[in-house]
Amino acid sequence: MNTSPDHTTINVNPGRETMMKAIFVTLLAAASLMSATVAANAAGTHEGGHYEFGEPGKAENVTKTVLVDAVDENGEMRFVHEPLTIKQGDVVKFVVTNRGTMPHEFSVGDSPSQRAHALMMEKMPDMKHENDATAITLEPGETKELIWAFTKPIKGQIELACQMPGHYAGGMVTKVRMVK
Repeated sequence: MNTSPDHTTINVNPGRETMMKAIFVTLLAAASLMSATVAANAAGTHEGGHYEFGEPGKAENVTKTVLVDAVDENGEMRFVHEPLTIKQGDVVKFVVTNRGTMPHEFSVGDSPSQRAHALMMEKMPDMKHENDATAITLEPGETKELIWAFTKPIKGQIELACQMPGHYAGGMVTKVRMVK
């Protein structure tokens, strides 16, 4: 090795200590990123995104309107509406009125997504749905609309559900088969 003052020595084969520091910094960065993601999810909001069962619809494309009442009386929670038939390609405007005495939610999804949502709500009962195109939250007496385009094949059935803690498990869900 030349050690004259006009040469700089560069160690191109870092030792074990340098490698361990590099691994530690990489793991620390990964852990920080993961905890930031968990914290964002734990904040309890839904953001729009990719849906396996269709997409948010537009008012100018509505092919049918369904009036829905959310009711809670005599120890029962349920949605009341005319019999439903939905086929792939339909763009449905759900006009939902909460005729009950407690807040309710109306969400649209397929069977797997609604089951997963129910499990998530059990773990995070204070979750809000301000930015979720698949759900609306209604206070007693309130009416809101949700427009959904059923553009994709459905896994299982279409489920219209209230995902407030205990409501889905209590039977506040309508299951609809997609017809051809």
